[in-house]
Amino acid sequence: MLCSTSKVQIRFAIKKIAKKNFFFNNINDIDIIISNLLKINIYFTELSKIEDFVEYIDSLIIEISKILKKNIIINFILEEDINSKNLTFLILNQINNKSSVKRIIKKEVLKLISKFNGCKVQVSGRLEGVDIARKEWYLFGSIPLHTIRNNIDYFFYEIITQYGVLGIKTWIFKKNYETKT
Repeated sequence: MLCSTSKVQIRFAIKKIAKKNFFFNNINDIDIIISNLLKINIYFTELSKIEDFVEYIDSLIIEISKILKKNIIINFILEEDINSKNLTFLILNQINNKSSVKRIIKKEVLKLISKFNGCKVQVSGRLEGVDIARKEWYLFGSIPLHTIRNNIDYFFYEIITQYGVLGIKTWIFKKNYETKT
């Protein structure tokens, strides 16, 4: 049985290839299941990106199979569901185009309003090249952070701009878990 460090190394290698070849913002999650063979599930947001990513990952499959001496099965799964990582990268791509941050956040959240119960987005740093760093945030619905039974998706990402570092935090409240009585 392989230890968890090999799972971490495999996940890190896949993410490294994804970042190097600009696929990182399209990968939602990576599941690694080790038994007699190695099964890797990679969850994507766009179908076109899956086809491009397959070309880059072939070399990684060969390396992993030599090291672990196991057969490898990789499943590419398309996820239509919005998550905090997708929303963060949607906002980041538009911030790079130097638009008003508050307007971008509002526009992206209002586009996706029907897919979740609540959302909070916070962008902090030297927004729009201003000398003094500040925070802009937008809250829609409710985000019950102190209730454990709620399904809240959180993502944080930093980007380096020509003015400095911007941090983006995204919380999405998807649904309440029902309690059994």
